[in-house]
Amino acid sequence: MKDPQKKDAALNAARYQMEQAGDIELPDDEYAQATGMAPVVKNKTPLQLHAEDEAWEVANSVLDEAFARGDFENLALAGQKIDHITNNNDPDWWLSSMMRREQLTGLGPPALTLRVEDEQMQQTLDRFSTPSQVRAHIEDFNARIIEARRQLLGGPPVITALRDATAEVLEWQERRTSTEQSAPEKPAKRRWWQRKN
Repeated sequence: MKDPQKKDAALNAARYQMEQAGDIELPDDEYAQATGMAPVVKNKTPLQLHAEDEAWEVANSVLDEAFARGDFENLALAGQKIDHITNNNDPDWWLSSMMRREQLTGLGPPALTLRVEDEQMQQTLDRFSTPSQVRAHIEDFNARIIEARRQLLGGPPVITALRDATAEVLEWQERRTSTEQSAPEKPAKRRWWQRKN
């Protein structure tokens, strides 16, 4: 077993040398310059830099071990679309994703509520029973988009596109006829008084 006083003396000597070497000029951080990130603070001592390097080494080794064990394979959300990365045209991606995730409807500025309504338009139109109801709903939707584009109430810009009422009515009719054709006919139930003995 080593003498603890010798160990402390060696440690104190190393600390003294590091304090004295604090004026050594450090090399430029080429990675920070290439990426445009803030450069490493110049007044760090070599001991501090060594500690940071050790921390990175530990973190990298832990990640390597996790990859080797397969901890990152078959994750629950693997392969799912990340809205704010894949959808670059939506400046308020975080708010619309929160509204979708929390299933909030009718809340928020008109730009966001119209966007959510636009995503669910097909399901909404399929609930109507006549073409005139579909046309009236599309015309009302377009009128609300035009009103929101005027920005009288403020809020984020409206990026929802207008819909063609005639095209929507035709698509509605096609969906309706395809579901009617695919539905099997049910035989009529006979009431007890209609049954033959």
